[in-house]
Amino acid sequence: MYLLIDEKGREYLVKGTSDVHTNYGVIKAEKLRKENVGKTIESHTRRRFFLLEPGILDFIRKAKRGPQTITLKDCALIAGYTGIRSGSRVVDAGTGSGILAMFLANIVSPEKLVTYEIREDFAEIARENFQKSNLRNIEIKSKNIYDGIDERNLDLITLDLAEPWRVVEHAKEALKVGGFLVSYSPSIEQSKKFYDALTGFQSETVECLLRNWDMKVVRPYSRVLGHTGFLTFARLIEK
Repeated sequence: MYLLIDEKGREYLVKGTSDVHTNYGVIKAEKLRKENVGKTIESHTRRRFFLLEPGILDFIRKAKRGPQTITLKDCALIAGYTGIRSGSRVVDAGTGSGILAMFLANIVSPEKLVTYEIREDFAEIARENFQKSNLRNIEIKSKNIYDGIDERNLDLITLDLAEPWRVVEHAKEALKVGGFLVSYSPSIEQSKKFYDALTGFQSETVECLLRNWDMKVVRPYSRVLGHTGFLTFARLIEK
């Protein structure tokens, strides 16, 4: 896979096996080669493109969407607040389109990440995204996590579910002491009910609002990426 960026900053994620048709003309497949990565190439109209090797964030931005997905700002908070690293053992529940699973699997590699999803239509979207991103350390498990967690000695469990409080007792068995249980909920009522179930955990709930700035005129953009969901971080301190 290759990433093309045109003069306007538009991005194209391409396989490199066939010609690419863009707003600025056609790029021949023979130009999409490893030896050209990091260089500029031209379309048939002589417009310049930057040719890069895509990273995980490029695959996430271009991933197929099905259900509502967790945003990058929330993914980053989960990684930052829990301190996961290469080798961390993670279970994700409520796979959806697989965005959070992709983000976290890239961090914990080569350790395998397991993600629970009961809807096959969502799982199929996620599988397609995982395959395109070339991530090989994700296992999709067709099981309702409300019924229990098979894995043990986990560093992190993430929940994007309607009733996360139903997972708390299972999580206490699956997590190592000091591990994290993180719930993403769109409503504060869900977050409060989850919080009330957290016996044996130390927790905090946060909301992240993101505002980009236009540096050409040195002022914030009028459109703000505001509320997406509440994140509750619960650290197991007592079994």
